[in-house]
Amino acid sequence: MGVQYRGCSHLYYAIETEASDGTITYGTPKVLAPVKSVSFDVTDDNESIYADNIVQDRVYGAKQVTRTFETIRISPEVAAELLGDAVVTIGEGSSAKKAIATNPDGSTKPYIAIGVALHDGSVDSPCEIYWAYHCKVNSISKSSATIDDGTGSEGQSIEIVNLAPKKAWTSTGKRNLDFDLIIPDGLTASEIETLVTTFFAQVVTPDNAATILG
Repeated sequence: MGVQYRGCSHLYYAIETEASDGTITYGTPKVLAPVKSVSFDVTDDNESIYADNIVQDRVYGAKQVTRTFETIRISPEVAAELLGDAVVTIGEGSSAKKAIATNPDGSTKPYIAIGVALHDGSVDSPCEIYWAYHCKVNSISKSSATIDDGTGSEGQSIEIVNLAPKKAWTSTGKRNLDFDLIIPDGLTASEIETLVTTFFAQVVTPDNAATILG
């Protein structure tokens, strides 16, 4: 029987900054929320390019991946950053209060990289770890059970769409969607822990993987 994914962990995000030539740099990864499950929806639909409200061009076989993560409560500050909302500080010092002002324009959502670990049954030993690039949050759904850390709670779900970067990676010559590292067999628990810590300390790409993981 093949590997069955029985859990996930280490859900991180990092804000992308894209230069005029399409080169992407990444901020320091931050924890999004404790994660309980992840689902993937891969589509190969054709992509229409609009200008002046008319289809000007069409990209065939354009691939995108929609990832839906079920988590426990996502902090309001993290949700605001991912949705492009404004955090408003009211007052100063220890008595200061924070509020979220929802922006009506979805274009304020930042592009992010998403990192997560997949498990095959052992909570202490991931079998795959990956970073996905050029993602945007579609939505964050809340339920009445979002504050419960237990595995039986409904929690929250966050839907993230992963599109190919505009610029190809130098090492592969392709606009790869993600970088998935399969954990080698035979590593000790300490070696796996070191590898996972290194992998999620920064965004690993096809171009920098040899430097970071070599």
